[in-house]
Amino acid sequence: MSKPQQQPQAPFPNKYQMRQVASSDSKACVICYKPATTVMLAEGNGDFFYTCQQHLQDDQFANAIHPQEYTDLVSLQKELTSKKTQLEKDVELEKPYIWNKVAGYWKDDKKKKLEDGESKAEEAGSKYEKLKKELWDVTKELDEKTESILEFKFKQYKLNQDIYKNRLMAHQKKVYGQQRAAKIQQEGFFPSAPSHSLE
Repeated sequence: MSKPQQQPQAPFPNKYQMRQVASSDSKACVICYKPATTVMLAEGNGDFFYTCQQHLQDDQFANAIHPQEYTDLVSLQKELTSKKTQLEKDVELEKPYIWNKVAGYWKDDKKKKLEDGESKAEEAGSKYEKLKKELWDVTKELDEKTESILEFKFKQYKLNQDIYKNRLMAHQKKVYGQQRAAKIQQEGFFPSAPSHSLE
């Protein structure tokens, strides 16, 4: 039986580090050919290319590799969102309405009921205020986390498979060109002129 063929190892992995260069060092973007200051450097320095920052946001070009810090922020945001919805429900349930006071007014023992109603209303009001303040704090924290997620700067990217194949082909073409240039420089590549006499 024949062994299954192993795929050749890629010269560099599909993991690119984003770096910034000075505007004086900018070169043409590999996609749109505008001057770009963002350099994508392959792990192990096997490949690099210049690209515009907005191309990195396109899923058809590259996807960000999410670090642990980012995933922690996203999970915290989900947790805060669920907490906020629960607090909104609790605040709505504890909200003091006028008919709560009015309903108890016409019952027996008006004074006792009125005093009990007022103390319950004060208790409900204080609970309502606590919940309202807690909801405000959670909303503020959720807004901060959402802002942090939106402004998060990714450093590592994984290229789309088609773009990565293009980078591998360009690398192979470059290696082939270097090998060809080396062969041309070797002695004996071109035929030499005849050295014998014509007589």
